[in-house]
Amino acid sequence: MNHYDKIEELLNASCYVIDILPQRVKKESEGQYFAIEEFFFQPAELDRLNRRFAHILLKLNCYYDFQVSYHDQWNKNPSPQELVDWIFQCMEDKKKCMNILIEKENTLIMVNGDDLYMSLYNPSHELLTLIEKLTGAEGLFIWRAN
Repeated sequence: MNHYDKIEELLNASCYVIDILPQRVKKESEGQYFAIEEFFFQPAELDRLNRRFAHILLKLNCYYDFQVSYHDQWNKNPSPQELVDWIFQCMEDKKKCMNILIEKENTLIMVNGDDLYMSLYNPSHELLTLIEKLTGAEGLFIWRAN
């Protein structure tokens, strides 16, 4: 099975969200979600969020090999600077996406330029526990999406 087939398969698995918020905001919420979202898309705030995402992924890459798809090319364990640059490029151009396969765990992490979160598909209990620690250390949250 090639990497793209694996991504398609994993997109149907359990999904977790690495987010600035501790849980999904309900549609009927009385808060001002869209105004807050717009605030976090401001360049300075987005820069801080990108750094948090980068720190999580760099630390996670200490424990697991990454197969990273960016610009339609696959790279095994790109350099730390490349990985950070790709995260920032993704978020600057809202049309870009980066996929990270952790083959040993049969897990997918997606970074989409038009989202303020990362998606995590099919994590094992061990991987989820580690990511919970890493996200907490960065002041972020992880919650189950489905």
